[in-house]
Amino acid sequence: MTAKSATRLSPWRARLLKSTVWMAGVLVAVALSSAPAVAAPFTYVTNLEDNTVSVIDAATNTVVATIPVGNGPIGVAVTPDGTHAYVTDLEESAVSVIATASNTVVATITVGIEPIGVAITPDGTHVYVTNVAEDTVSVIATASNTVVATVPVGIEPFGVAITPNGAYAYVTGNVSDNTISVIATASNTVVATITVGNGPLGVAFTPNGANAYVANFDDSTVSVIATASNTVTATIPVGIEPLGVAITPDGSNVYVTSLGDSVSVIPTATNTVATTIPVANLSFPIFSPGDIAMKPDGTSVYVAATGGNTVSVIATASNTVSTTITVGDLPTGLAFAPCTGIFGGTFSGNVTVSTGQNFCIVNAVVTGNVTQKGGNLTVLNSTVDGNLQITGGTYMINPGTTINGNLQIQNLPAGTAQNQICGSTVKGILQFQNNGTAVLIGASGSSPSCPADTVNGVLQVQNNTAAISVVGDTVGGVLQVQDNSGALTITSNGVGGDVQVQSNSGAATITSNVIRGNLQVQNNTASTNVTGNTVTGNLQDQNNTAATQVFTNSVGSNLQCENNTSITGGGNTARTKQGQCATF
Repeated sequence: MTAKSATRLSPWRARLLKSTVWMAGVLVAVALSSAPAVAAPFTYVTNLEDNTVSVIDAATNTVVATIPVGNGPIGVAVTPDGTHAYVTDLEESAVSVIATASNTVVATITVGIEPIGVAITPDGTHVYVTNVAEDTVSVIATASNTVVATVPVGIEPFGVAITPNGAYAYVTGNVSDNTISVIATASNTVVATITVGNGPLGVAFTPNGANAYVANFDDSTVSVIATASNTVTATIPVGIEPLGVAITPDGSNVYVTSLGDSVSVIPTATNTVATTIPVANLSFPIFSPGDIAMKPDGTSVYVAATGGNTVSVIATASNTVSTTITVGDLPTGLAFAPCTGIFGGTFSGNVTVSTGQNFCIVNAVVTGNVTQKGGNLTVLNSTVDGNLQITGGTYMINPGTTINGNLQIQNLPAGTAQNQICGSTVKGILQFQNNGTAVLIGASGSSPSCPADTVNGVLQVQNNTAAISVVGDTVGGVLQVQDNSGALTITSNGVGGDVQVQSNSGAATITSNVIRGNLQVQNNTASTNVTGNTVTGNLQDQNNTAATQVFTNSVGSNLQCENNTSITGGGNTARTKQGQCATF
């Protein structure tokens, strides 16, 4: 140990000592294939005692390479393009960089004292490393393999995970006050601190970034954080002394390891433990918040069984251990490829994403169409020359995405996930129709942030049963919101054509929009709030059977209100005011 770590050792942190060496794992980050085909993924396993990394071929569950690295390897993360692995070397205060093509160390980067946790941004440009003895996070630029920022965080940071959109890094540890530090990656400053349970270690996000699950070692619970508000919404009792967290690609189940030789399975729909899986050799006295990783297709979970120098493989269909793989001495951290996909360059042809796949398109161009029939799809900073059609699964359309054709999202069943379309440009039509899942189309300033979208054509939101938010977008054509039964929020958009809010049975809020055409609010059976809009043409509020509010709108032509069951209003300006709005 270093002189600093020997002189400043909290009682909680002292439990991590084994002989003279710290023993801890990490939150693992993204490892992605570079081809659109779903190739056999590889698992990288840090072996703390013999200073190596084992590479497991998940197709055969055999070790295919053993890589010498620095002293005390704890954590590992792989760049999105799959070309490099970053390994934290606890005893050297350094990070070893492995070129995966040759499985050799090609660079060593000095970071803070006792680095443990490591995570990589979805675009692969930066690596975040927790330095437990310095209360900091080192930020490494992958282009130069140099530290470009050092971020002060809470006392003794351990794990780190990055939101799926890359906007925030959540850092666990902070053992003096049991908090999570939230770092904005754009500024590399702490923007929020979240109080959770005692001794937070592992952390993982649901695929849509809506929730983070945190394992609290000292009180044997898992905290559920709603990232939009950065508040704890549930606390779940789990096995004794929980460590690592992994989530299925569809976001339906959370797996949590514990020193009680077990893995707890939590369905996200109920946030209660549904199954407890016995797994041998987890009770070895080592803190390892990165001791679990999910196979990309969600069919298996890999767990580092430190006490047996093995990795246990759990089949998620049966929630039983299906095989055990011998690795190096004292395995503590695992990095799996949570995504297969296309990373960089141009892919000529069409792409289809099916059930069981977790597929990413990052910094790339697809010349044909992308069709999602199931699984999970993430698109970031990429161009689709054809259409993007989604008829199954969950998805995140992230900033920097351009779709030169149409974006069609149709017939998705009811689910708990809110999907997002953020910071993207659709040059054709955007259709969100006949879905049972919630969606945010456009801007959200909360964590994780979601920039506004641009739709050059028509935006159609029709026949959906869950909550829909269209916020801050620029729409070149007509915005049609029709026949929806979920709550509707249409706010702060700029629309070149008409806005039609018609025949909805869910409450609708239409506020602060700038509309170059007409605003038509008609035949709705739930309450409507029409406030603060600027309308170049007419505003027509007609035939609504629930309470309607019409306040402070600026109307270039006529304000017409007819046959509404209940209507109130005031402060509106218009060339003429007619019917029920005559005095508004």
